[in-house]
Amino acid sequence: MLGEPIRVGTRTVRNRIVFPAHLTNAAVQNRPSAQHAAYYAARAAGGVGLIIVEEQALDRPYEKAVLGTDPAVVPGYRAITDAVHAHGAVVLAQVGHNGAQSSSLYSREPVEAPSPVPDPMFREVPVALDAAGIAEVVRGFATVARHCVAGGFDGVEIQGSQASLVRQFLSPLTNHRTDRYADGVVFLREVLTAVRAELGDRVLGVRLQGDEGLDGGLTAADAARVAVRIADLVDVVNTAVGVATATLPLIEPPMGVPAGYAEPVPDAVRAALAGTGVPVIGVGRYTTSEQARRALETGACDLVGVVRGQIADPAFAAKALAGERVRRCIGCNQECIAAVGLNRWLGCLVNPDAGRESVAVPVARSRRRVLVVGGGPAGLAAAAEAAERGHDVHLVERSDRLGGQLALAAAAPERRELAHAVADLAHRCRDAGVWISLRTEVRDAHQAGPGGSEPAWRHPRGEGPDHPDVVIVATGARPDPPSGTIDVTDVLAGTASPSGRVLVVDDLGGPAAPSVAELLAQRGSHVRLVTSGMVAAEGLGPVLERERWRRRVAALGVELLTDRVLLDGALLHHPSGRWEPLDADAVVHAGPRMPAEIDLAGTRVGDVLAPRDAAAAIREGTDAARAV
Repeated sequence: MLGEPIRVGTRTVRNRIVFPAHLTNAAVQNRPSAQHAAYYAARAAGGVGLIIVEEQALDRPYEKAVLGTDPAVVPGYRAITDAVHAHGAVVLAQVGHNGAQSSSLYSREPVEAPSPVPDPMFREVPVALDAAGIAEVVRGFATVARHCVAGGFDGVEIQGSQASLVRQFLSPLTNHRTDRYADGVVFLREVLTAVRAELGDRVLGVRLQGDEGLDGGLTAADAARVAVRIADLVDVVNTAVGVATATLPLIEPPMGVPAGYAEPVPDAVRAALAGTGVPVIGVGRYTTSEQARRALETGACDLVGVVRGQIADPAFAAKALAGERVRRCIGCNQECIAAVGLNRWLGCLVNPDAGRESVAVPVARSRRRVLVVGGGPAGLAAAAEAAERGHDVHLVERSDRLGGQLALAAAAPERRELAHAVADLAHRCRDAGVWISLRTEVRDAHQAGPGGSEPAWRHPRGEGPDHPDVVIVATGARPDPPSGTIDVTDVLAGTASPSGRVLVVDDLGGPAAPSVAELLAQRGSHVRLVTSGMVAAEGLGPVLERERWRRRVAALGVELLTDRVLLDGALLHHPSGRWEPLDADAVVHAGPRMPAEIDLAGTRVGDVLAPRDAAAAIREGTDAARAV
């Protein structure tokens, strides 16, 4: 069923897989860029049936929004649609107005909404739209639709979900009007009618909010009710959960949230639209072909939306339809959600090409003999990429397993999906013919083994030992904990098992200390997490993990101590200057690591160059291999 074509309005979509709208921050001067065209073309070439390009905005809610009301966007639209159509996919543009979920910082004009209800994130009190203002907004939707037609899109999708003026009209939490627009469907129908007049026979879709995740907010039943009332105007209904400010983790949930978590919404909408011929798109953190196929087979939706899965693997659709292994999104949210939220371009931890599809990849020169030292994420990425480019590769790892710190981190609660990244890199290496040696140390570029007596490079086809042409050093970093403390990696590796009263000191701000604190609390220890920051687990905020983590550790009784520094065997509360005793049976420390000491010439990548994160390691390993 996943590969079956489906009729959407006047267009036939070749399969049931959709690449829904999401922000990329790739706009240049608020217009589509060459990166947009390359980004969407890569997914079209990867076999997806329907692409919905990110929001084309009426307002200017953020710096890098594409302003669809500007006629200058049309050439960029044409570049996107030509690139996507060349690979056989149908492409729509999402059109939206963010209403109160916006800032006046860029427009220097007050934000607008149905009622003067401030958004909890932006906190600006909006101007309540009067009849003339509403009419102007409706004309704005029509203008953007007209530009989309000129740009070659197969149609448009009206944004009525996460960050949307339409949603604000539909929700009782944000619409306190007493005129006819108190019924938000009246506004939505006016928008749809105006847009339909511009589209002609092209596709008109709408994305409806199904569960705001807020008391008194919209529910799946509301989405179903609205869908029935607009079924005569639309060709397809897309669905969503969560609000892009108040309940953002519902929209882009982190690892640990199961696939299909949002299925009650498309299921309710599809049931309500039965007999109308209007198909329904469902979303819900689908990262494998089996999960996407199950959503269709259970009847939850007619088409299945896969965003992060196709960011991680642009060929997700083709592989899913062929029954092949896909490169899995691990829900880390580091380079996609967090990056875009910090006004950077979109990226991906497991796919270093995401967000830079428009950058040309150098062609491999002659076939080379490549020695990769270290089997962590940087080394695995380098070995896989080099072998896939036709080089003969030997990867040497001194421990008895691959993955380095990434594999170790997967032992922590709610972090097991990190192991998928390691497994996928290892599969790439093996499929490409990388010769892998575990429990092997490299003394120099030519000798490996305990005494340096074995050749470090041997032809993968068994043609005998030889010297490497290229050496890539990816030996990682080592812990550097304060005296008298236990490093978090020793807890995860099982070489240390602190118990009783345990103080976990977070000098990193990332997931390491919070994860180990939760792990030790699960084992029965009384845990206090200490940080010098104003909030605990601050690094989990941008990746949308902090809310779920706070709930879990609160249930486990973990104490969170902020504004404190471990210094000279005591805690200094730096705002007051007060000293506090450690009062602990063991102190576990998460802090900066130091590059591993290795006297080996070669290109250094990942933590041995400068300790950072797995995304940097995989990107640098890939780039080093491409430079061979």
